[in-house]
Amino acid sequence: HEKDYPILSQIAKDYLSIQAMLVLSERAFLISGLAVSKVRNRLNPETARAIIYMKHWISEKRI
Repeated sequence: HEKDYPILSQIAKDYLSIQAMLVLSERAFLISGLAVSKVRNRLNPETARAIIYMKHWISEKRI
């Protein structure tokens, strides 16, 4: 229906892409918050990044 409703189609693409980006950023903050907490606040950035990647890969069943 994109050809029939070009303006509505563009509005939908713009709006829906914003929603998807918000969900991804919220998920990233949740995952990073679980990895780096008050208890783990002394982790160096590389170790924290590695933990965050590992949690993501495990949740995606990549490893």
